[in-house]
Amino acid sequence: MTQPDPAFQHTRELLFDLDGTLLDSYPVHLAVFCQSLSRLGYQLSEATFLATYSPNWYHTYAAIGLPRELWETADAYWLEEAKKRTPVLFPGVREALIQLGRSFPLGIVTSGSRSRVARDLATNGIEALFQTVITGDDVHSPKPAPEGLELALKALGTPRETAVYIGDTQLDYETAQGAGVQFVGIPSQFASLSAATPCFQVAEFADLLRLFGIE
Repeated sequence: MTQPDPAFQHTRELLFDLDGTLLDSYPVHLAVFCQSLSRLGYQLSEATFLATYSPNWYHTYAAIGLPRELWETADAYWLEEAKKRTPVLFPGVREALIQLGRSFPLGIVTSGSRSRVARDLATNGIEALFQTVITGDDVHSPKPAPEGLELALKALGTPRETAVYIGDTQLDYETAQGAGVQFVGIPSQFASLSAATPCFQVAEFADLLRLFGIE
Protein backbone atom coordinates (compact mmCIF):
# COMPACT_ATOMS: atom_id res chain seq x y z
CA MET A 1 0.00 0.00 0.00
CA THR A 2 1.11 3.54 -0.76
CA GLN A 3 -0.45 6.81 0.33
CA PRO A 4 -3.39 7.98 -1.80
CA ASP A 5 -3.31 11.33 -3.52
CA PRO A 6 -4.10 13.94 -0.84
CA ALA A 7 -7.33 14.84 -2.61
CA PHE A 8 -8.61 11.30 -2.01
CA GLN A 9 -7.31 10.51 1.45
CA HIS A 10 -10.86 10.47 2.84
CA THR A 11 -12.30 8.31 0.06
CA ARG A 12 -14.24 5.30 1.34
CA GLU A 13 -16.41 4.25 -1.64
CA LEU A 14 -15.87 4.09 -5.41
CA LEU A 15 -18.69 4.38 -7.95
CA PHE A 16 -18.17 3.72 -11.65
CA ASP A 17 -19.82 4.54 -14.92
CA LEU A 18 -19.94 1.42 -17.10
CA ASP A 19 -19.70 2.09 -20.84
CA GLY A 20 -16.44 3.69 -21.90
CA THR A 21 -15.12 3.39 -18.33
CA LEU A 22 -15.11 -0.34 -17.53
CA LEU A 23 -16.36 -1.69 -20.84
CA ASP A 24 -14.90 -0.97 -24.27
CA SER A 25 -18.40 -0.21 -25.52
CA TYR A 26 -17.71 2.31 -28.25
CA PRO A 27 -17.45 -0.08 -31.24
CA VAL A 28 -20.41 -2.12 -30.01
CA HIS A 29 -22.65 0.89 -29.42
CA LEU A 30 -21.73 2.39 -32.78
CA ALA A 31 -22.62 -0.86 -34.55
CA VAL A 32 -25.85 -1.24 -32.57
CA PHE A 33 -26.98 2.31 -33.29
CA CYS A 34 -26.16 2.00 -36.99
CA GLN A 35 -27.96 -1.32 -37.34
CA SER A 36 -31.04 -0.42 -35.30
CA LEU A 37 -31.52 2.93 -37.05
CA SER A 38 -30.98 1.41 -40.48
CA ARG A 39 -34.00 -0.80 -39.78
CA LEU A 40 -35.98 2.44 -39.61
CA GLY A 41 -34.45 3.81 -42.80
CA TYR A 42 -31.89 6.10 -41.15
CA GLN A 43 -28.17 5.96 -41.91
CA LEU A 44 -25.85 6.98 -39.08
CA SER A 45 -22.21 7.88 -39.75
CA GLU A 46 -19.53 7.59 -37.09
CA ALA A 47 -19.03 11.36 -37.17
CA THR A 48 -22.74 11.95 -36.50
CA PHE A 49 -22.72 9.31 -33.78
CA LEU A 50 -19.89 11.08 -31.98
CA ALA A 51 -21.41 14.51 -32.46
CA THR A 52 -24.82 13.47 -31.13
CA TYR A 53 -23.91 10.76 -28.62
CA SER A 54 -25.59 10.86 -25.23
CA PRO A 55 -26.21 8.14 -22.63
CA ASN A 56 -29.81 9.33 -22.98
CA TRP A 57 -30.65 7.78 -26.34
CA TYR A 58 -33.50 10.23 -26.88
CA HIS A 59 -30.99 13.05 -27.29
CA THR A 60 -29.39 11.13 -30.15
CA TYR A 61 -32.75 10.34 -31.74
CA ALA A 62 -33.77 14.00 -31.59
CA ALA A 63 -30.42 15.18 -32.94
CA ILE A 64 -30.66 13.00 -36.05
CA GLY A 65 -34.28 13.94 -36.66
CA LEU A 66 -35.90 10.62 -35.82
CA PRO A 67 -39.65 11.28 -35.37
CA ARG A 68 -40.76 10.94 -31.75
CA GLU A 69 -43.34 8.31 -32.67
CA LEU A 70 -40.48 6.01 -33.72
CA TRP A 71 -38.41 6.36 -30.54
CA GLU A 72 -40.05 3.42 -28.76
CA THR A 73 -39.50 1.22 -31.80
CA ALA A 74 -35.89 2.41 -32.05
CA ASP A 75 -35.40 1.48 -28.38
CA ALA A 76 -36.74 -2.01 -29.00
CA TYR A 77 -34.49 -2.45 -32.04
CA TRP A 78 -31.49 -1.14 -30.04
CA LEU A 79 -31.98 -3.70 -27.28
CA GLU A 80 -32.56 -6.45 -29.82
CA GLU A 81 -29.34 -5.63 -31.66
CA ALA A 82 -27.39 -5.19 -28.40
CA LYS A 83 -28.21 -8.77 -27.40
CA LYS A 84 -26.15 -9.94 -30.38
CA ARG A 85 -22.97 -8.20 -29.17
CA THR A 86 -21.11 -8.04 -25.88
CA PRO A 87 -18.50 -5.37 -25.12
CA VAL A 88 -15.37 -6.54 -23.36
CA LEU A 89 -13.53 -5.01 -20.44
CA PHE A 90 -10.70 -2.62 -21.09
CA PRO A 91 -7.28 -4.19 -20.39
CA GLY A 92 -6.48 -4.37 -16.69
CA VAL A 93 -9.97 -3.47 -15.49
CA ARG A 94 -10.81 -6.81 -13.88
CA GLU A 95 -7.52 -7.01 -12.01
CA ALA A 96 -7.72 -3.40 -10.84
CA LEU A 97 -11.32 -3.80 -9.68
CA ILE A 98 -10.37 -6.84 -7.62
CA GLN A 99 -7.59 -4.87 -5.92
CA LEU A 100 -9.75 -1.80 -5.38
CA GLY A 101 -12.54 -3.96 -4.00
CA ARG A 102 -10.30 -5.18 -1.20
CA SER A 103 -10.15 -1.62 0.18
CA PHE A 104 -13.39 0.02 -1.00
CA PRO A 105 -17.03 -0.91 -1.52
CA LEU A 106 -17.67 -0.63 -5.26
CA GLY A 107 -20.77 0.41 -7.15
CA ILE A 108 -21.96 1.17 -10.68
CA VAL A 109 -24.13 4.08 -11.81
CA THR A 110 -24.98 3.83 -15.50
CA SER A 111 -27.63 4.94 -17.96
CA GLY A 112 -27.87 1.46 -19.50
CA SER A 113 -30.96 -0.71 -19.13
CA ARG A 114 -30.88 -3.21 -16.26
CA SER A 115 -31.23 -6.26 -18.52
CA ARG A 116 -28.36 -5.21 -20.77
CA VAL A 117 -26.13 -4.12 -17.88
CA ALA A 118 -26.74 -7.36 -15.97
CA ARG A 119 -25.90 -9.38 -19.07
CA ASP A 120 -22.69 -7.47 -19.79
CA LEU A 121 -21.49 -7.71 -16.18
CA ALA A 122 -22.22 -11.43 -16.03
CA THR A 123 -20.63 -12.17 -19.39
CA ASN A 124 -17.46 -10.37 -18.30
CA GLY A 125 -17.51 -12.09 -14.91
CA ILE A 126 -17.47 -8.98 -12.73
CA GLU A 127 -21.02 -8.79 -11.38
CA ALA A 128 -20.00 -10.07 -7.92
CA LEU A 129 -17.49 -7.23 -7.44
CA PHE A 130 -20.15 -4.56 -6.92
CA GLN A 131 -22.23 -3.91 -3.82
CA THR A 132 -24.77 -1.85 -5.77
CA VAL A 133 -25.66 -1.38 -9.45
CA ILE A 134 -27.92 1.53 -10.43
CA THR A 135 -29.17 1.51 -14.02
CA GLY A 136 -31.25 3.74 -16.21
CA ASP A 137 -34.30 1.67 -15.28
CA ASP A 138 -33.90 2.64 -11.61
CA VAL A 139 -34.17 6.43 -12.00
CA HIS A 140 -36.82 8.90 -13.08
CA SER A 141 -34.27 11.51 -14.18
CA PRO A 142 -31.22 10.35 -16.20
CA LYS A 143 -27.74 11.87 -16.13
CA PRO A 144 -26.76 14.62 -15.55
CA ALA A 145 -29.44 14.55 -12.85
CA PRO A 146 -27.80 13.25 -9.65
CA GLU A 147 -30.56 10.74 -8.86
CA GLY A 148 -28.53 7.66 -9.85
CA LEU A 149 -25.58 8.62 -7.68
CA GLU A 150 -27.87 9.51 -4.80
CA LEU A 151 -29.51 6.07 -5.00
CA ALA A 152 -26.10 4.40 -4.98
CA LEU A 153 -24.99 6.41 -1.94
CA LYS A 154 -28.19 5.44 -0.14
CA ALA A 155 -27.72 1.77 -1.02
CA LEU A 156 -24.18 1.81 0.34
CA GLY A 157 -25.18 3.86 3.37
CA THR A 158 -22.43 6.37 2.74
CA PRO A 159 -22.21 10.17 2.75
CA ARG A 160 -21.41 11.96 -0.50
CA GLU A 161 -18.25 13.44 1.05
CA THR A 162 -16.43 10.08 1.06
CA ALA A 163 -17.48 8.81 -2.38
CA VAL A 164 -15.82 9.21 -5.77
CA TYR A 165 -17.50 8.75 -9.16
CA ILE A 166 -15.31 7.58 -12.04
CA GLY A 167 -16.47 8.10 -15.62
CA ASP A 168 -15.47 9.00 -19.15
CA THR A 169 -17.83 11.75 -20.27
CA GLN A 170 -18.64 15.36 -19.54
CA LEU A 171 -22.10 14.16 -18.55
CA ASP A 172 -20.54 11.92 -15.87
CA TYR A 173 -18.63 14.91 -14.53
CA GLU A 174 -21.79 17.02 -14.42
CA THR A 175 -23.62 14.19 -12.66
CA ALA A 176 -20.95 14.01 -9.97
CA GLN A 177 -21.06 17.80 -9.58
CA GLY A 178 -24.80 17.70 -9.13
CA ALA A 179 -24.53 15.04 -6.45
CA GLY A 180 -21.69 16.76 -4.62
CA VAL A 181 -19.40 13.79 -5.23
CA GLN A 182 -15.74 13.92 -6.25
CA PHE A 183 -15.01 12.87 -9.83
CA VAL A 184 -12.15 11.18 -11.68
CA GLY A 185 -12.17 11.13 -15.48
CA ILE A 186 -10.91 8.44 -17.84
CA PRO A 187 -10.94 9.64 -21.48
CA SER A 188 -12.50 7.21 -23.96
CA GLN A 189 -13.44 6.96 -27.62
CA PHE A 190 -16.76 8.61 -26.81
CA ALA A 191 -14.55 11.74 -26.70
CA SER A 192 -16.83 13.91 -24.61
CA LEU A 193 -14.58 14.63 -21.62
CA SER A 194 -12.51 17.72 -22.26
CA ALA A 195 -8.92 17.90 -21.06
CA ALA A 196 -9.90 21.30 -19.67
CA THR A 197 -12.59 19.83 -17.39
CA PRO A 198 -11.57 20.82 -13.84
CA CYS A 199 -11.19 17.32 -12.43
CA PHE A 200 -8.61 14.63 -11.85
CA GLN A 201 -8.01 12.54 -14.98
CA VAL A 202 -6.06 9.32 -15.43
CA ALA A 203 -4.74 7.90 -18.68
CA GLU A 204 -5.89 4.33 -18.05
CA PHE A 205 -7.87 2.38 -15.52
CA ALA A 206 -4.90 0.86 -13.68
CA ASP A 207 -3.75 4.37 -12.76
CA LEU A 208 -6.60 4.43 -10.22
CA LEU A 209 -4.57 2.07 -8.01
CA ARG A 210 -1.92 4.71 -7.51
CA LEU A 211 -4.46 7.49 -7.12
CA PHE A 212 -6.24 5.69 -4.29
CA GLY A 213 -3.09 4.35 -2.62
CA ILE A 214 -3.47 0.67 -3.52
CA GLU A 215 0.02 0.12 -4.96
